[in-house]
Amino acid sequence: MQVVMDVISYIVDLGSYIFVPMLMCLIGLLFGLKFPKALRAGATVGVGLVGVSIVSTLTSQSLGPVINEMVKVLNLNLTAIDVGGSPAAAVGFGGLLGASLIVIIIFVNIVMVALKLTNTVNVDVYNFWYFAITAGFVQILTGSFWLAILAGVTHAILGLKVADIMAHRTQQIIGIEAIAIPHGFAAASAPLFLLLDKVYDHIPFLAHRKMEEEYEEETKKGIGHYIGAIFGERIYLGLIMGMFFGIVAGYDFKGIADVTIKTAALMELFPTMVKMLVNGLIPISNQAKQFFTKHFADRELYIGLDSAVTIGHPVTISVGFLMIPVFMIVAAVLPGNTTLPLGEVPFAAFYVCFATIVHRANRRRTIVSSLIFIPIVLWISSWAAPMFTELAHNANLTLVAQNQQATTMALGNLFILIPTLLAEIPVVGAIALIVIDVAVIFGGKALEKYYAKEDAKFEETIGIESL
Repeated sequence: MQVVMDVISYIVDLGSYIFVPMLMCLIGLLFGLKFPKALRAGATVGVGLVGVSIVSTLTSQSLGPVINEMVKVLNLNLTAIDVGGSPAAAVGFGGLLGASLIVIIIFVNIVMVALKLTNTVNVDVYNFWYFAITAGFVQILTGSFWLAILAGVTHAILGLKVADIMAHRTQQIIGIEAIAIPHGFAAASAPLFLLLDKVYDHIPFLAHRKMEEEYEEETKKGIGHYIGAIFGERIYLGLIMGMFFGIVAGYDFKGIADVTIKTAALMELFPTMVKMLVNGLIPISNQAKQFFTKHFADRELYIGLDSAVTIGHPVTISVGFLMIPVFMIVAAVLPGNTTLPLGEVPFAAFYVCFATIVHRANRRRTIVSSLIFIPIVLWISSWAAPMFTELAHNANLTLVAQNQQATTMALGNLFILIPTLLAEIPVVGAIALIVIDVAVIFGGKALEKYYAKEDAKFEETIGIESL
């Protein structure tokens, strides 16, 4: 068993830009893609991941200092420090529990696919750290290894079923066939966005509109037209947001100009790098669709991928950057919040990516949902801080200074919160988790049919996306 754990640990430690291309190349070969094409596809995915990593580093280096200055200007005296996603992954995989979960969740996924309980094959192994964090919290609170495993598996099952339900809409909005997003955070945001989407159907201001209406409105040169044109163009929005960041941080002219141009560059570079990643996935997804059609004629199966493939959408990028100052301001005034947004703030697009999908790229709905979602993220990440700090300590990782707690906004996650709270219930915690699993697995089938009909009706009347 230890040998298996060591192998898994070594593979994960290779890093996503090495491990994922190898995995994608292998998957392409298994689906029947010729070796040269599979190699090219895997390498292209790797190049895309490196590109995303480079832009992410530029984002952190460009916006990190600005955010630190904004913290000082806003006088944010908060004690739970957002350390970012990468340290959280290290914490999640920092012990036997995390390594064990990788094997168990892969096995559970295979069994569920074989029994037709899910259509998603989750190959996003790196992001299993979310499930490991859930398990880690439960082990801290209950002292039970196997109850912790059950909680982690519950998180994974919830993600798989959301991926099934949203698969068609995801493929339509992102433009890649045969994929789904079972990501530990993105999928966890979907239930709230789906609920809000139903509420928005009764609010005229947030109504869906056909894309053709945009062209009709181009003849109207009122202030609304110009505001829409500015906020609809990534480069203009980047210039405005960058200037805003620089001014709030108290920079001089050179500093403001520097962060303004870099923010505009980030707005353009992120979609470009994600497009490279997507270009590598397309031949694999096309081949997967052919393979599934041939060998599973009675089923529609999907490859479960990281939510990174979604963030290149113009709505996600623009709304994500708009939410950066919102995170800071809400953190300053939100009662009960102890989270100081730092490490994850530059990557706010990842926090709104599923809103874009659920709301079919309706910008107004995506903005409103993001504003509602941010306080929830901060509250839950504050709740998680003491347990996450203890997990980091147990993994011999020192992430913050003395008298501070470590957290990350990625822990502001309903699929971490719910299994953890259920597992805490004395005596019946395990039963509650099993009930949730069964309800989600079989209830998810009904929801798949419901949203399939809804999507078909929407595409017939409005189209794939709306304004």
